[in-house]
Amino acid sequence: GLMKYLTEEQKKEFKPVAIEMKKGFGTFHHPLMVHGSYENKSEMSRRAFVINVFADGTVSNTDEELLTGVPVIPKGGKMQGKFFPLLYNP
Repeated sequence: GLMKYLTEEQKKEFKPVAIEMKKGFGTFHHPLMVHGSYENKSEMSRRAFVINVFADGTVSNTDEELLTGVPVIPKGGKMQGKFFPLLYNP
């Protein structure tokens, strides 16, 4: 889990806060914010939809696959294409 990556100081400061969300609601947060969910104990499946948004001109910082099944964008290459579309162009 996460705790093995934290320093002792970070472990002392780590105080998770559970926020129950109503069906159909969503959340927005900074990409570096630690987040997650508890085990789904209901009989219903849980579905999620994720959108990662970043500024036009953002470039890849790796030559590795960013997402399973998504073509590699070489390090320094602009994030674009079918899986990283431009959402707004004024």
